[in-house]
Amino acid sequence: MDNAASLAGSVSVAYLQGLVERVEQFGVAPAELLGHVQLTPAILAQRDQRIAASAYLELLGHAARLSGNPHLGLHLGEAVRPGHYGVLGFLLMSCATLADALHRQARYAALVGNLGRVELADEPPRDGLEPQVAHSWESILPQQRALLAEETLSGWVTFGRWITGLDIPPTEVRFQHPAPADTTEYQRIFRCPVLFSQADNALVFPRRLLATPLGQADADVRRLFDDYAERLLDELRQGHSVLDRARELLAAQLSAEGPDLERLAGALALSPRTLQRRLREAGLSFSQLVDETRQQLVLHYLRDPALELADIAFLVGFSESGSLGRAFRRWTGQSLGDYRRPSPPLMP
Repeated sequence: MDNAASLAGSVSVAYLQGLVERVEQFGVAPAELLGHVQLTPAILAQRDQRIAASAYLELLGHAARLSGNPHLGLHLGEAVRPGHYGVLGFLLMSCATLADALHRQARYAALVGNLGRVELADEPPRDGLEPQVAHSWESILPQQRALLAEETLSGWVTFGRWITGLDIPPTEVRFQHPAPADTTEYQRIFRCPVLFSQADNALVFPRRLLATPLGQADADVRRLFDDYAERLLDELRQGHSVLDRARELLAAQLSAEGPDLERLAGALALSPRTLQRRLREAGLSFSQLVDETRQQLVLHYLRDPALELADIAFLVGFSESGSLGRAFRRWTGQSLGDYRRPSPPLMP
C-alpha cells in the first residue's frame, strides 16, 4: 500500500451532518445516534474534521435500525444539500457546465468521504437511443454497500437537479444489489427504469446534458475552490492526520510484534491517553482501529492470488487461518472461499 490513505477511508463531518439531520426527522436524537460510536453532538460543529469510514458505516447501519426506514439510503440522498459536500459542494456549484462539475466530483470525491470510486464514462451505443454516459460509483468497503449505493445515486440526482435547474429523469439507474420487494420509492425518486443485480451502480443519461450551463457558474470562485480542494486532497493522500499515521504504523506492527497501544502511541510521539482521545474523536477505540486495519489489509491481500490464506493470516497478525476466516465472515458476511471464487454471470 502506498500510504495510509489507501488503507482505510474517512468521511467528512459535513457529510455526517446530513445523516444526523435526516435521522433526527425520524425521531432519533443526535446524541442517541452518535453515542453508538462514542461521539457526541459537539463533533458536528467541527465541519472540517473527519471520522473513520468504519464509524460512519456503523452509524449508517445503526440509523437504519433506529429509524425503521427501509429506504434510508434513498431518503438521505434526496435530502442532500450543497453544504453536506463541504468544499466540494461549493466548487461544483461554481463550475461552468455539468461536465466540469462531474469531472471535479470524480476527482475530489474523497474530500466528502473516500468510501468508493467514482467514474464518468461513455455507455456502449444502443439502437434507437442517442449517445449516453454512465456516472458510476463502486464501494471499496464491504459494509452497507446497498445503503451507500442508494444514498450516493439518489444524492447525485438531487444535487444534479439543483445545480442545473433541469428536472429531467435519468435514462436508467443501475444497482449491483438485488431488487427489494417494493420498488415504489425508487420510481418516485428516479422516475426511470431502475435495474438491480447489475454489474455497476450507475446513473445513465444523455451525453448532450454534459454541456448544460450551471446557473451559479463563477470562474474566479471556481479557481479559488479548485486550489483549495487540490491542497486538501494532497493532504488526504499524504495521510497527515494522527488517524492515518496510526493506521500505517499499526499495519507494520501486525505482522511483527502484534498490536500494542503503548508501542503505537510511542511511535506517534503521543501518550497512550492522548492517542485514545484522538481515536475517540474519529469514532474509534484502539480495538476497533486494529479490527478495521486488519480488514482493509485482508481485502487488499486477497486481490493477490499468489498469497495463501495462511500467509495473509500471518501478515495481519492472526495465529492461524481459522481465526482469519471467522473475522472475515464477521466483516463481510461471506466465507473467504466464496469471496475468492469467481462471480457467476450477472442478470442481463
